[in-house]
Amino acid sequence: MSRTIKFIFLMGLILSLAVAACGSPAPTVAPATEAVVATEAPATEAPAAAEPILTVTGAVDQELALTEADLRAMEVLKLNAEHPKKGPTDYEGVRLSEVLAKAGVQSGASALLFTASDGYESEVAYADVEACADCLVAFDGSSLSMVMPGLSSKAWAKMVIKIEVKAEAAMEAPANPNIILATTTSTQDSGLLDVLIPMFQEQTGYVVQTIAVGTGEALKMGEEGNADVLLVHAPASELPLMEAGFGKDRMLVMHNDYIIVGPAADPAAIKGLGPKDAFVAIYNAAVPFVSRGDDSGTHKKEVSFWTKAELDPATEKPEWFIETGQGMGASLTVASEKGAYILTDRATYLANKDNIQLDILLEGNNAFLNVYHVITINPEKWPAVNYDGAMAFAKFMTDPATQKVIGEFGLEKFGQPLFYPDADKTDADLGL
Repeated sequence: MSRTIKFIFLMGLILSLAVAACGSPAPTVAPATEAVVATEAPATEAPAAAEPILTVTGAVDQELALTEADLRAMEVLKLNAEHPKKGPTDYEGVRLSEVLAKAGVQSGASALLFTASDGYESEVAYADVEACADCLVAFDGSSLSMVMPGLSSKAWAKMVIKIEVKAEAAMEAPANPNIILATTTSTQDSGLLDVLIPMFQEQTGYVVQTIAVGTGEALKMGEEGNADVLLVHAPASELPLMEAGFGKDRMLVMHNDYIIVGPAADPAAIKGLGPKDAFVAIYNAAVPFVSRGDDSGTHKKEVSFWTKAELDPATEKPEWFIETGQGMGASLTVASEKGAYILTDRATYLANKDNIQLDILLEGNNAFLNVYHVITINPEKWPAVNYDGAMAFAKFMTDPATQKVIGEFGLEKFGQPLFYPDADKTDADLGL
């Protein structure tokens, strides 16, 4: 084989080997991709339940835990109310009565106890709440306040978180439920006992037999053990009863005042005089004067004025001096019919004013103070008296709730109270 042919053959071989080595590029394998794992969308958290901002508990049919939304779902009111300290202020809230109706207040409810977030507590009589149509549970920023028109500032509690309905404890029937009260005609004729006695009987279960007589007769009944408890207004005559041991407990209850009333023409010209001079003027003018003449507290006061004037018409018995021997109301009627002067307690006069023709002619003197005490009869002297019942009545008359009723009695009708409560005072405070 020629050298040329060998060369060509060799070059062909080299070329074929090169082509074999460099031929089509080997297919490239795509890099393995990571498997895509399906992931769930993050779960949406349920909104946290709103926290209650007010609970209603106690003597209710259903205890409540109310959120602000619960409260705003009720009828929301806006009103302007007179705050005891701030004066007229705008408020927004829901009626307290609606909140209580939702809880269902049970019978026997006596008070509401408001508790604030800082532990402060304020108690309000349930009767006052029932009478308060515009009392609100008011929204006050992030808390609640009580809006209590007409009630004391203590009732206007702030930051309230709980309302507890309190109920009177079940009442046990007294072992001896009957008590005899000997009292003055003024407490009866003024109408005060018509309010207080039913309250006492309902609250305690005692049954009261009221005997309205003059204070002298009432004191005599106590001395003889014919009454369990006395309500009288002749301090100078009460002290001997206590000193003799017939009275066991003596408590200050209330006062009002005496006045002299008579014909508007004032024929004896007593206006502007002192009590002693007024009695002298009536005596010298020989104009009609009506005396109860019954040894009552009022009669005793009248006699003290005649004595200070060094006069004694009761013994002399002039034609113009008329003794009735009756109670205050009946004696006022006689004085009106006779066109006469008469000393009376203000309460009985105001209670009868529309039915008589007598004007107030003398008032406001310190000597006219008319003070009432309640006295229990001593069971050591008279074992048969109902001392437990007497003490229950005495405590009732001096209880703050009763004292409040006494202080408001007559206010709506006459524009002034007929009696002023004094259980928180002493005899010395009244100058006795």
